[in-house]
Amino acid sequence: MDIKREIQDARDELLNQMDVVFEKLIEQVVCGVKTNEIRGSKGFEREYRLTSNPSIFKGKKPIHMTIKGEQIEVSTWKAVVSEIMKHCNADVEKHVELMNLRGKISGKKRAILAKNDNGMRGPIKIDENLYLEAHYDTESLLRTVLTRVLDVVGYDYSGITIKTRAN
Repeated sequence: MDIKREIQDARDELLNQMDVVFEKLIEQVVCGVKTNEIRGSKGFEREYRLTSNPSIFKGKKPIHMTIKGEQIEVSTWKAVVSEIMKHCNADVEKHVELMNLRGKISGKKRAILAKNDNGMRGPIKIDENLYLEAHYDTESLLRTVLTRVLDVVGYDYSGITIKTRAN
């Protein structure tokens, strides 16, 4: 990723964070109560690019994601990662690279990509003989998949967006 893109992503992330703060403030003024005191509220919905810092997704629940113009309903971060990995794997060249990475990248205790789900606590089956360990918190899961898998195989995820709702 080039420096101009990184700066733009940082700017977008800050603007999104400011929007959330101001939306909460407006709701507090209009309703006369703190946002987290409103019963039945589903929280604020916000769309983020996957290139945002993974820490921004902490405490948020995914609603849907958009990959290559296709909107996909998702309700968990594991489902988000599963969809991304399946799209990556659909590219023949990326599939070969993913298969070559099996057993070569590991977390502290378990392989991140493997031929089977033996020893995995939260496996995602991407393809025959291709499993991803997804037993991580939101930030760690996204950071691991983006930097240790997708960046390594050269998958361009810059166009992926995820709509979230604050928990």
